[in-house]
Amino acid sequence: MGERLSPWIPSCNGSIRVELDGQRTTSDSGALLLREALDNSGVIEALEDNLVDRRHPLRIRHSLASQLRTLVLQRAMGWIDLSDTDTLRRDPLWQLACSDARGTTPLAQDRPSQATLSRLMTCLGSNDNIDVVHEGLLRLVVWRLTSLKNGERPEQLTLDIDGLPIEVHGHQGGSAFHGLYGARIYSPLVASLAETGDMVGGLLREGNAGPAENADTWIPH
Repeated sequence: MGERLSPWIPSCNGSIRVELDGQRTTSDSGALLLREALDNSGVIEALEDNLVDRRHPLRIRHSLASQLRTLVLQRAMGWIDLSDTDTLRRDPLWQLACSDARGTTPLAQDRPSQATLSRLMTCLGSNDNIDVVHEGLLRLVVWRLTSLKNGERPEQLTLDIDGLPIEVHGHQGGSAFHGLYGARIYSPLVASLAETGDMVGGLLREGNAGPAENADTWIPH
């Protein structure tokens, strides 16, 4: 007889049991594992405490934490478009993975709409919040690195700075046609750790920016 694995219970909700039983229940169960990582890192709480949200509080039905989880977890699981949240609106797994509530309460709750997440994206991109988002990213990277070797931080790391063409399908402000790529793009700089591949920062630049443009002022920052 094969060995039977014990169910895994995520710390965010003791009512959930994750187990392998051969049934096709969902293909997104990894969202619960990612939720566990987010909770252990403390990054969502740090963002919630420090982000400046100028949206009218009486018009917001969902906590900032649940909105952030929805945005991060859906993208991490391959649901890239904001419109995907409507597709997943009544999916029990996503209701459980993104909610602040425990027990079966999340199953009776609505999830953030596409419009709500769109406004959140605008909020995250404001001048008040760019540095806060970067700090959240760094917090997540530091947590992951210290989790790899029993809490020991690496003595030395190599920072790679690369350009990353992002093709756009329209004439968004700041985008431009780039002859090398044969497309209309943004040309952000991305900083990552050579040893692990972790992204530690990014700088959005116009599509016609030179390869090293702004790097000398951005890297020290």
